[in-house]
Amino acid sequence: MRTRSILIAVVTVCASVLSGCEFSIGTNTSSSNTTANANKAATNSANTSTAKTDTKSDKPKLDDDAKPTSGTAKTAKKNPVPESWLYVYDSGKGYGFYLPEGSTGQSEKLQGIDVMLATTPAPSEIKVVVLAYKDETRTKEELLDDAIQFLEETGNKVTPGKLQAKSDEYAVADATTVNADGSKGKMRILVGTDVTDNYVMILATEEAKFAANESIIDQIWGSFEMWSS
Repeated sequence: MRTRSILIAVVTVCASVLSGCEFSIGTNTSSSNTTANANKAATNSANTSTAKTDTKSDKPKLDDDAKPTSGTAKTAKKNPVPESWLYVYDSGKGYGFYLPEGSTGQSEKLQGIDVMLATTPAPSEIKVVVLAYKDETRTKEELLDDAIQFLEETGNKVTPGKLQAKSDEYAVADATTVNADGSKGKMRILVGTDVTDNYVMILATEEAKFAANESIIDQIWGSFEMWSS
């Protein structure tokens, strides 16, 4: 299947650029590891976090973009956005969402998939992955399968929960992971589809930190918007 091969290619490129690009969420990982690798790789995406010895000045900052003034936005959930958040917008793929101010990360386009990887600032240090690609045949259930496959290709054993519809366009599911060293993670996965456009957002933390970060996680995915022209 074309989608499967593309997702594997995304993981493969991440691995070559980010020394494995592993989506490990265990207690022995820190949100600084990715940014260090991203800096070494110039403009490539940051997925996991930088080493704790790195300084804030080393972290690639996300731009705060203005919301489009034309078109219609289909928002995942009507969550109020707190102060000191920034709006991340991809005009090419037609999506945007809010991240806490101070979040770091970058984006990359790989074989037709737009990949954004970001990390929220301490103490939450939530890892955010967005995959955006066109395929008019994909259902929301299949998009969840794509997310699980992405996580499994990065070396995690994934146990997904049930997909829950939030609207005609969006659905959400939780999942738990165990990586190669036994560390456990938990994540919330948002899938969205708008005619030919598909979006997968993965928000993950260490399993023990998920409850403390859940309100921030819900604010992020709840702010996700697909912009139809």
